Amino acid sequence: MKHGLNDTMIGEVTGLFGALGDQSRLRILRALLDAKKPLSQGAVAEKAELSQANASKHLACLVRVGLVTREQEGNTVYFSPILPLVSQLCDLVCGHVTDRVKASYKALK
Repeated sequence: MKHGLNDTMIGEVTGLFGALGDQSRLRILRALLDAKKPLSQGAVAEKAELSQANASKHLACLVRVGLVTREQEGNTVYFSPILPLVSQLCDLVCGHVTDRVKASYKALK
């Protein structure tokens, strides 16, 4: 195995993939990637179509697993995706999903 996953690393990877396994968190990541600039919690909630409380909970998870950074400026907190990690992960997974959908479609013909 290229990266030699030990038990500690497996725990970290599990947390990362667990964070990516939630629709709301994926919508938050999409909003942050689309914005191309840090967003406040309120802006994230609005763009991801979540309540403030729900966005706060999911942002905390994304920060905890290292997919998003949190920076405070005065009374406002701004969030950004960890680049290029998040962008590459999304491209890789979305490419895989697209390929599967295309293969399923071809199989129906």
